[in-house]
Amino acid sequence: MKKAIYTLLAMSFLAACQTEDVSDLGKLRTERDSLNTVQKEITTRLKEIESKLALVDSNSNLHSVTIVSVNPQPFAHYFKVYGKVESNKSINLYAETSGRINNILVKRGQNVAKGQLLAEIDASILIQNIAEVKTSLELANELYKKQSKLWLEDKIGSEVQYLQAKNNKESLDRRLETLNAQLAMTKVRAPFNGVIDDIFPKDGEMASPQMAMFRLVNLSEVYLTSSVSEAYVGKIAVGTPAKVTFKSLGKTVESDVVRVGNFINPDNRTFEINVALGNDLNYKPNMMASVDLQDYKVDEALVVPTRLVMETSSGESYVYVLEGKGAEIATVKRVIINTGVSYDGQTEVLSGLSGGENVVDKGSRSVKEGQKVRVVILAE
Repeated sequence: MKKAIYTLLAMSFLAACQTEDVSDLGKLRTERDSLNTVQKEITTRLKEIESKLALVDSNSNLHSVTIVSVNPQPFAHYFKVYGKVESNKSINLYAETSGRINNILVKRGQNVAKGQLLAEIDASILIQNIAEVKTSLELANELYKKQSKLWLEDKIGSEVQYLQAKNNKESLDRRLETLNAQLAMTKVRAPFNGVIDDIFPKDGEMASPQMAMFRLVNLSEVYLTSSVSEAYVGKIAVGTPAKVTFKSLGKTVESDVVRVGNFINPDNRTFEINVALGNDLNYKPNMMASVDLQDYKVDEALVVPTRLVMETSSGESYVYVLEGKGAEIATVKRVIINTGVSYDGQTEVLSGLSGGENVVDKGSRSVKEGQKVRVVILAE
């Protein structure tokens, strides 16, 4: 390139000499000096270009990396347990007395209100007994009135007759009350609002207190029950944050612990907790879920992706940090760190970093101490 420039200048100079008067020595010398100046400027610029080209060529083979900036941020640690959905209002209803089922008044899936009649059991014998007692009670009331008047007002007869009449009347009153209570037991009613989830017997079958008739469910008050290792007994309390994940529903619910058991199961050394759930009809009793319980939290911590933390042969943890900030070409430095707990792909750094460092991310497994690298992406 320089030869071509020199050749061009020489040709220009010779052409000028052919057309100029040789006697004009001053003019020629001025032009010579001007061309010498141009030549020096061209030579200087060529050296600058060659220097930059050499630098680009030397950096073209540098290892490319991305970085993660380390700055203070909130950090929490959770541990995982498993549990199931339960409800205080999910029960089987049983008949309170034995007898033939005369009528089932509801269907599966039907919403019912508290106190609503669900089924009737044959009570014909009880009804007859009640009728007999009522007849006897009418006579007993009349006799009691007469004996009361004779003894208390007219002082006629004896006190024994009066007491016998009173006792007979009161006995029949209690007898009628008992029969009415037994009659009420032949009617199966809903103890709370809910949905008839299942009906076990059919019309005409025999009912008994040992045989379930209905499954009644109310999903407005469901919660998750889980067993937690005794090792966490001092870290879990009412109000502890929890993340409940239902794999079958594909959703995670942010919640908290509403009850902590006061008993350690001697068989598996665990205690029971309850986690609140919202009013979602998709929750079903006995549905399984995983629960992440928070056992550690700090408002400001330095954290790095766990995948970037490496270990020396002596077991020390370290990361690679870039010296300088904002440069496209930087030098790698190995920094020994003291780590805390890890969760969800993040590890807490207790010492070694002060904040603001750029930690080598992608490419960290291929670099070494003192190596120059090219930063191609500034990862957030």
